[in-house]
Amino acid sequence: MRPPETFDTPRLRLRRPLVSDAEAIYEYGSDPEVARYADWPVRADIGPLVESLKARAATWETGDEYSWVVTVRPADRAVGGVTCRVAGHSAELGYLLHREYWGWGYATEAAGAVVEWLSSRSSLYRIWATCDAENAASARVLEKLGFEREGVLRRYAVRPQLGPEPRDALMYGIEVRKKTE
Repeated sequence: MRPPETFDTPRLRLRRPLVSDAEAIYEYGSDPEVARYADWPVRADIGPLVESLKARAATWETGDEYSWVVTVRPADRAVGGVTCRVAGHSAELGYLLHREYWGWGYATEAAGAVVEWLSSRSSLYRIWATCDAENAASARVLEKLGFEREGVLRRYAVRPQLGPEPRDALMYGIEVRKKTE
């Protein structure tokens, strides 16, 4: 299952990340509001980000994880990202967007392109995602994409910007292949 290198939507282009995207990704990845509900600390140094971008090429080739940067066409500057991890019959979805682009429907449009592609894969039956229990905006993106809230994962993940203790997360899922009777 090889994913497309790019997705074009009415307003966006998603493409594989490049090391040259590091500065743009660092800009939003070092914003405490963008990273508020992330499970990684606010970026304080661009060096590890550059190494992460180099490593993404290898995870793409092994099929462990696929990542795309989000750009607002016609510009080619990274303003966010969408990632999926395929494991067996299911895939996990994640997304992040520069604060300047919140509220325009870009996260839904970008994640929706990847969900549509994942849904077309005959080997997949389910796509899932989690978000912090207080992240109403992320939950709304998932709901707009047709995901259903399946439950609360108690003490699921540490959000470094919010403290050292694990926090609750909401579990969302969508069936892309219905059960056959």
